[in-house]
Amino acid sequence: MDTLIFGGLLATMIAMYRDASRALVLAAWWIMLLAVILLMAHHITSGLALKLSY
Repeated sequence: MDTLIFGGLLATMIAMYRDASRALVLAAWWIMLLAVILLMAHHITSGLALKLSY
């Protein structure tokens, strides 16, 4: 999931670099912001199972 968010952020940066339309860049930025917030909410509220079992 983190990789998809980083890919989306990269795509947003590429759209800005290529002078895409303002609406496209803003839409991509808001979608990525929402994805980051949802991922952080998931990480913060989920339990971390860090036990190692062999």
